[in-house]
Amino acid sequence: MNVVFHHTEDDPDFHARVTGNIENLLDDETVETDSVVLVSNGGGIALLTEDSPRRAAVEDLQKRGVAFKQCSNTLTGIDITESDLIDGVELVSSGVGEVARLEAAGYVYITP
Repeated sequence: MNVVFHHTEDDPDFHARVTGNIENLLDDETVETDSVVLVSNGGGIALLTEDSPRRAAVEDLQKRGVAFKQCSNTLTGIDITESDLIDGVELVSSGVGEVARLEAAGYVYITP
């Protein structure tokens, strides 16, 4: 099964919830996952910056094979650049476009 998480919130408690949901999915022995992706846009970018309080959780999930993708549109007009993102975070042209593309490719959509 392929799964895409869509993350748009800037609330630190929500960041913990989304990373916890992904960990729970990966730890659930009754669910076989082939690919897990988190697509972030809007306020979700705060999870994926180098100074994120959840940076260690993101990096641990990356080691477990989770891909993190950030909407490049979100970078427009804010004081964050691609170099401020955690290593390995991929920029995509549009977060909602990436979610739509993944859903069309058969990914299960989850929003925590």
